Order: sequence, then C-alpha cells, then structure tokens
Amino acid sequence: MSKSSATAAAHLIPPTRLLVTGFQEGTRRISARRPAGTNDWLLVYTEAGQAVFRFPGGAITACADDAVLIRPGTPHDYGIDERHGYWRNWWAHFLPRPDCLDWLQWPAFAPGMMRLHFAPPQREQILAALALADGESHATGRRRGELAVNALERALLLCDSVNPRYGENRRDPRIRKAMGLLCRKPGEHVTVGGLARECGLSRSRFAELFRQQTGVPPLAFLEQQRLRLARELLEHTASTLEEIAEKAGFSSPFYLSLRFKKHYGLSPRAYRQRIASGGAGQSRQSNP
Repeated sequence: MSKSSATAAAHLIPPTRLLVTGFQEGTRRISARRPAGTNDWLLVYTEAGQAVFRFPGGAITACADDAVLIRPGTPHDYGIDERHGYWRNWWAHFLPRPDCLDWLQWPAFAPGMMRLHFAPPQREQILAALALADGESHATGRRRGELAVNALERALLLCDSVNPRYGENRRDPRIRKAMGLLCRKPGEHVTVGGLARECGLSRSRFAELFRQQTGVPPLAFLEQQRLRLARELLEHTASTLEEIAEKAGFSSPFYLSLRFKKHYGLSPRAYRQRIASGGAGQSRQSNP
C-alpha cells in the first residue's frame, strides 16, 4: 500500500479504540465510503437535515431523529442528501462489551445495517447522552474514556427502550406516553380526561385505546403503579403507613391497606413483617 493510500485508509477507518465520537454539521458534502466496512460498530444519529445511506443494491434516506447502526465489516457509503442540502449529525465508532450486544438488535433495512426513529422524550435524552459521550471522549480527565463509554451505553439503552422487537414498543406511542406519565409519578392526581388531552385524544378514544393495548383501564393501571410504589416504600424505607399512603396517592391509610391486601394477599403491616423476617417475594400476586 502506498503512503497516500495508507493515509486515505486511516482517514476512512478510525483507529481501533473502545470509542471514537464526533459531530458534523454543514451544507457541503459530508460523506464516508467504506467498501470493506470498519472493524467496529458505527452509530449515526441525524439530528436535523437529511442523509443518504447506500448499500449494495439500494439506499435509504435518514431524516431528523433517525439513527442508523452499522455492524462491523458491513460495506457502506453514506453522506449528506444533496437534494436537501443540509445535515447535522452525531456519530460514534465503538466496540461494545459482549453483554451489550443484545441492545444492538435493531430492525434491519439491509444486511448489517439497521435503523430506528425517535420521538420525545427519547430524542432529547439520546441527544444529551451522545453529546456527553462526545464531550467526555475529547476531554482530558483521567476517567474520560470510561465516562464517554458510560454515556454512549446510556444512549444505546435508550435506543433499545423503543426497539419494536419488544412487544411493549409496538404499542401506540400516545399510549406509551401515557404509561410513562403514570409510571413516573404515580402519586400525583390524574384524570382520564387529563391524560387524554396530554396524548391528543378524546377521552373515550383514549380510554378505549389504553384498554385495548394494556388490558386494563387507565385508572386500574395507575392503581397498579401506586401499589408498586407502596410496596417499594414498605420494603426499603421506615415510612409510616400514613406517609406511604400520601406518597403513593391513596386517599387514606385504610384505603391503601384495603387495596394492598386485595392485590398482594397481605396487609401492608403483614407484608413489612414478612420482609423483615426474610420472606420477601411470597405474596399472592405477581408484581405489577
């Protein structure tokens, strides 16, 4: 190989490191062509604009909030979509830990090439993680490499959380949004009408769609999350029953006890006693 060829190859294929990251934005040609692929995985997240990813036998357009993942050794040729004329993206070449490979089974559009599309709140969270990974990988701190990998792994986990290969991710995104709201703050006062407005649906359509996709009405799902929170507080804190009822959104300690016993087969006090005696996990029903 000539010196010029070696220089070109080095430019096309980053050195084999645990993580190499970058950010690109422009209106002129941004591209990379690698007929033999790379020795590592490549993630390219389009934040704005458009790009074209070519592969043997075809091409796809990546638009805003599309992420493309390319396996090692996969020939590819990608760049700015010149018909659009602008592309802003974050990229990362990385070598995943073996136990992370399961996170990288995205829907494929060509052999070795996969794509996911994101919407809020995952979009903001993934972009923040990629920006942090890039910042840490170019920092000078002693643990910059580990911090960069940690941020990238967070981004990959967030990507995996919307992977449609999992049944829950095939739900309507509006119902996933409602479920997320109910899971994050189960102790807050909510109404079916309020959730429907958050999701851009009528009350009746929201209630029908939620039941279809989760198997339970919205307020029954909310009660499951409240009972889960109450159980965790019983297991891991010394909070009184009155404090737990308030934090978990129950109107009174009596009502909490009533619903808890119906769901778990034990009163909250009996459940806490069982935990203290080492008998956790023996309640009647499975965890919500």
